[in-house]
Amino acid sequence: MALLKDNDSEQLRQLVKACLLEISKLKIDLKKCQKETSRSGDTDAAVNIIKEDAQIKLLEKEKEINDLQELLNKKNKKLEELEIIKYHFNALTAKPKKDLTSFQSQVYQLLPEEENTIENLYAHITEIGFSELSHENFEHVLHNLERKGYFKSYTTDNKNYWKKLDK
Repeated sequence: MALLKDNDSEQLRQLVKACLLEISKLKIDLKKCQKETSRSGDTDAAVNIIKEDAQIKLLEKEKEINDLQELLNKKNKKLEELEIIKYHFNALTAKPKKDLTSFQSQVYQLLPEEENTIENLYAHITEIGFSELSHENFEHVLHNLERKGYFKSYTTDNKNYWKKLDK
């Protein structure tokens, strides 16, 4: 029986060894899992940092885009102003109409197409640069242009209106 006991205790010892070996393997696997978990935690933190950096960069780019859009709008406005100046320059330097003086032709070229009162037309022409032109002389020029068929005047609601004619 002592032999049997030795055999049983040997089997028991081997079982304990196998269990300890299995426990060691499980501990190693547990450590691997813990490392992977901590790495994935690090990865999550890294992903969050990258997301935050991307959001900051996105905001900076949006601000830069807004600044560039504002600059573009200013440039477009300046370009419109320059186009108006170019139009006025071309009108002032254009060859006079055959039956008009140079001054009458300039006034005709610079006045808008829309019908308007003499006060508004005078304000428009003085704004362009004819600041020395008196209201009386301007009215005289308009009457001469009307006589030559370049303008037409009419009265509506006790107001005199002037309409530029194509000629």
